[in-house]
Amino acid sequence: MKPLFLALGMAILLSFTLIQACSFTTANIERAVMARSVDENSAPVEETASFTASESLLHCAVKMANAPSGTRVKAIWYYAPEDAEREVLDSTEITLESSAWIDFTLHLSEMNLPYGSYVVDLFVDDEYRQNVPFIVEAMYPDSWVKEAVMAREVSANYFPTEVTWVFDEGSTNIYAPVYVSGQPAGSVFGSVWYAHDTEGNRQEISSFELAYDEEGWIGFSLSLPSGLPSGKYSVDILTNGEITNTLEFRAE
Repeated sequence: MKPLFLALGMAILLSFTLIQACSFTTANIERAVMARSVDENSAPVEETASFTASESLLHCAVKMANAPSGTRVKAIWYYAPEDAEREVLDSTEITLESSAWIDFTLHLSEMNLPYGSYVVDLFVDDEYRQNVPFIVEAMYPDSWVKEAVMAREVSANYFPTEVTWVFDEGSTNIYAPVYVSGQPAGSVFGSVWYAHDTEGNRQEISSFELAYDEEGWIGFSLSLPSGLPSGKYSVDILTNGEITNTLEFRAE
């Protein structure tokens, strides 16, 4: 019976050694934050725990320390409402060569995230380490116009995929998408576009109105076949004839 006990002992010892080898790593997460942008080294530039629904690119910047070559770091993005189960939005795994900042991103191209709570779960070599919570909230919570931005491009449902406040001189299409919610039936939304002279006076160049009862994006736009001259401009967003937002932009 001694050989059997010896074999069992060696098997248990080998199993324990393998478990230790698989689970142990010196890598650890030194910092993990949400950000609107990162620098060339993937370090956070504008840290924040709150985003608006019109943002199309979210960053989770993670600083790894004592990471040997081959360390795997994984991020899982969740929509995490308080009164419902978490919903997976995306996941990414990156293999490191050494300690460094990692830029995990969530790209949105077709629609905005619902307002509410979110979280990014972080794993190192398949072991859960920590989470990074954040929220998405309305740009204008007390208005029927919840979001209002300028953009170079919009998606098929008018979600702003390239937000900007500076356009190239000669641009032929300028977008001012707005997200509306909570308005009563029969509400009318409008846009009035202006060019500014050197003294700051505004001259109307275009306008548009739309009755809209649903929740969603309205894709107000300015089309100029001859191109947008350099200078300063603005667009008023109206709800039932009243100005609710004024967005200023320029071409250069």
